[in-house]
Amino acid sequence: MLIAFLLFLILGAIVTVLPGALLGYGCVAASGSVSLGARIALLLFTAGASAATWLMLVGISHMWRPAAAILSFAATAASGALFLTIDTYKRRAPRRPHPAWQVRN
Repeated sequence: MLIAFLLFLILGAIVTVLPGALLGYGCVAASGSVSLGARIALLLFTAGASAATWLMLVGISHMWRPAAAILSFAATAASGALFLTIDTYKRRAPRRPHPAWQVRN
């Protein structure tokens, strides 16, 4: 019985976290040409919207709704922040310096 309950919790966490993580990645990927502040605001708005969706979902017991909302918000924000950090690092990465003895064209 305990194993079935733990399996239920793990599958529930996967079902809750996976859409949020994909939504966070999609939000960062879609907002590629916007400023960093606007991208962060859009990411937080998207994370809040995904959490609100889990709060209003009919098929979930009232006891699990806050946990699902918190997991979804955290997954969306963490996934988006990770990909936003990677994208920002790629944009600001210094170019390979030219040696002093090479002549630039």
